[in-house]
Parts: sequence; structure tokens; C-alpha cells
Amino acid sequence: MARLGGRVYLDMCDPGWRVVEVHESGWRAIHGPPVKFVRSPAMRALPEPEAGESVDRLRGYVNVPSDDDFILLVAWLVGAFRPEGPYPILRVNGERGSAKSTLCRILRELIDPNEALVRSAPNGERELIVSAQNAHLLVLDNLSLMPAWLSDSLCRLSTGGGFSSRALYTD
Repeated sequence: MARLGGRVYLDMCDPGWRVVEVHESGWRAIHGPPVKFVRSPAMRALPEPEAGESVDRLRGYVNVPSDDDFILLVAWLVGAFRPEGPYPILRVNGERGSAKSTLCRILRELIDPNEALVRSAPNGERELIVSAQNAHLLVLDNLSLMPAWLSDSLCRLSTGGGFSSRALYTD
């Protein structure tokens, strides 16, 4: 995702380097975007966009208990497509077998398809940052509890907080 001159650009991650250009009156797929994108080797192409569809079509594919919950999910989706933060954090709760992981995989496929759609919790902040540098969307699966360091680190990531470290083998 990138923003330039009041327009937002979404890299389709296809071999032709097409992007979707979103502007105040709609969107269009273009070649040769005016912005540069970096791709990780694990990124996959986004689905081909289709004009005229409604977000209501998504309702049949997600297991959310109410229309209000669906509206919140769609609001999160819109926020996740922002080219810069702050980014929303989605926490999915439910009983065992209620398709929480499936919901997260569907959302990841719509926003940031990747060979690893969901991940286990990172072992530390450095591992979290490396994961975040290689994706637009992180999906952490089966978190029985969230340690304070992970909660704080995710908040920093979502709001644009910094992270620094020394180069290896230096003081």
C-alpha cells in the first residue's frame, strides 16, 4: 500500500506489477505505478478486483454472530487497507470450532495473501518485527494468552512506534 497525491495504490503482487489506484471517484487497475513497492518472496497475488460487487457478499463467508459484528469487521477491513498507520488491531474470540482461524485466513487472503496465512506467536520482539517487515497484515493464531510485551509491541507496530537494535557482533 502507498499514498501519493491524494491517491492510494495497492500492489496486486502479480508478475506484471499491476496496481489498483484508488481515488475520490473510484478505482482502476493500472500498470507502471508512480510509487515503488517492496515484495517479500512469500507474497502472493491478490484476487482480481471486480467492479459492481458489494461487501455484503462477504457476509456468507464469515462466521460473525450479528449484523453489528459484521459492520465492525468491515470497518476493520477498510482500516487495514490504509497505506500508513495507525492500523486497527482485530481480536477474534470464539469457542473451539467456531471458524476463527478460517475467518482470519479469509481476511488475510483479501488484504495480504501470503504463503503463511497464519503464524504462531513470536518468541520475542525481534521475531515480531521481522514478521511485520515482511507483511502488511500479521495473523497470530491460537493465542491462549497474550504476554504484556506482545500486547505492547503490537500497539507500537499499529501506531508507528519505533524499534532499533545494534548490528550483529557490535557493541
